Amino acid sequence: MRLNFLSGVKEIVGLEELEIDYAGELSGLLQLLCERYGEGLRRLVEDPDHAEKRNPFLKVLVDGKDPPEANPQLRGDETLFLFLPIAGG
Repeated sequence: MRLNFLSGVKEIVGLEELEIDYAGELSGLLQLLCERYGEGLRRLVEDPDHAEKRNPFLKVLVDGKDPPEANPQLRGDETLFLFLPIAGG
C-alpha cells in the first residue's frame, strides 16, 4: 500500500510518501500510523470531542476517491492520500 501525505499531515510525519504492508480496516491503519508517528499525528487523526472517531477535518482518499463508508476495508494494494483540505478566498 502506498500512502501519500499532503498538507498538514506531511509536516507531522516528515514524509511525502510511505510504502507499508497493511490490509484491514482504515481505522487500524490510522492507529498504526499514530503509534509510529506520535502524539502530533494522533491529535490530527482523532476527533477532539470523540476520540473513537476520526477528525472530520482529516481527508482520506482511497485510490483518489472518497471511500463510500467511514471505515472501509483495505486490501493492501491501494494508494491513499491523507491531508487537511486547504480553504481560502
